[in-house]
Amino acid sequence: MALYWPGGRGQGDSADDPDLGSYDSNHLLDSILDELNLPNDAALSEALEVDESVICDLREMRREVDAAMLIRMHELTDISIVGLRNILGDRRRRSRFSEGGEEKP
Repeated sequence: MALYWPGGRGQGDSADDPDLGSYDSNHLLDSILDELNLPNDAALSEALEVDESVICDLREMRREVDAAMLIRMHELTDISIVGLRNILGDRRRRSRFSEGGEEKP
């Protein structure tokens, strides 16, 4: 299995901020491909039950990996959400979801 489990960030006020330098949806997608022994992104999109354009947008960083996608990945791989977020490079201690386009503290 070719999964990478990076270490956590230090504690403090900035620990909830995303570490954008290490955020890499390609790494997550490649890890899921390896975990599921899938040949390509088309097979991955079929397994995740999303359109191929979603995977393309994730690869090109035009879209972020959202909670629904993480849940789908968890259900397919049995990797915890925290584990998937670590592979993704998301080091925030908690996630904040917005409603109506505005982020809530």
